[in-house]
Amino acid sequence: MKKIHQFSKLYYKIIIVIFLVYAVIAVQTLRNFDKSEFPEFSWSRFFNGDWGEELEIYLENHIGFHDELFQIKNQSNLLIGEKMIQDIYITKQGLMEKLTSDTEPDAALINDCYEKASVPVYFILVPTAAGIYERQLPANAPTFNQESFIKAVYTKTKSGIRCIDTYHVLRSLKEDYIYYRTDSHWTSYGAYYVYQSAIQKMGFTPVPYYRYVISHLNTDFRGDLYEKTLYYDVKPDILDCYYYETGAEITEILTYDQNGKEQIRESLYDDSVLDSENTNLYQYYMGEPCKKLVIRTNLENHKKLLLYKDDFADCMIPFLIQHYSEICIMDLEQTGAEFSEDPEYTQILFLCSVKTWQELGESQNDSLG
Repeated sequence: MKKIHQFSKLYYKIIIVIFLVYAVIAVQTLRNFDKSEFPEFSWSRFFNGDWGEELEIYLENHIGFHDELFQIKNQSNLLIGEKMIQDIYITKQGLMEKLTSDTEPDAALINDCYEKASVPVYFILVPTAAGIYERQLPANAPTFNQESFIKAVYTKTKSGIRCIDTYHVLRSLKEDYIYYRTDSHWTSYGAYYVYQSAIQKMGFTPVPYYRYVISHLNTDFRGDLYEKTLYYDVKPDILDCYYYETGAEITEILTYDQNGKEQIRESLYDDSVLDSENTNLYQYYMGEPCKKLVIRTNLENHKKLLLYKDDFADCMIPFLIQHYSEICIMDLEQTGAEFSEDPEYTQILFLCSVKTWQELGESQNDSLG
């Protein structure tokens, strides 16, 4: 009983401190800005969180230290037992996105492409970190079995589509550094081992891991999940580049925007993000998103891949380049269900995360509705 009483006293002290901080800042802010915009206060709105959310938006729009206030609010919530910030779980493994099972497993997008295609079609559906480390999620957190979801989607694909298992490959490596701690993507290390498994099923011999020279481009990487939470008590990440010294060389890169305008890109990698304050360091792998990107290499095997992908594929593409004279990359998040038969390509690959596949399914259902 004594411990419960002490915890209760701590809880109320935290609330009082938060309220006083907000109140002082609000007074200072009201001296300089239109009071009519300030959120209306009531105790009921304070305790149910509505007033705090509106105040956060107000402060973000009117004063220059919103991030500090946001961190104070989040740390206070964590002290009283909260385990999630902005739909991001705070776990021992790192920061993980919350996914729900509201979307029914569906394979209509890839089935539609397969019916139009005259070449082999492959499908790689990648779980997010929460799907591999579900036991690290807070107690009583809403559970979403991504393994079951992936199986259900694969079951609904046409019989000729070659579905590639990623879940068990990644699960077997769960003690290794296969997902970033502060970002929603997998690491190049995780992507390599899925590539190693997948490329064999696509008829090629994978480049051995030891053949790659690995460079640590940034050892203090804090990614998109950190940006959403500003939770600093997670070890920063390492951004790696894998280079195969005697492998295929890129001879041409072309990008196409939504209007079909063509531009030449000098490099696959975007070095500019390493030299700036840009926090989206994962963008290093493929640069600014575009609707379509074509990569040509010095290989003369006449193997051409049509790749429909989300940004999970970005750090795997350097591995795929070693096997094709040309890769045409279509961004699923920009093209949606725009599929057409192209006789030039010898294989078609779909590669995206469970989260993106859910969002694509929801978008398709909305358009049909």
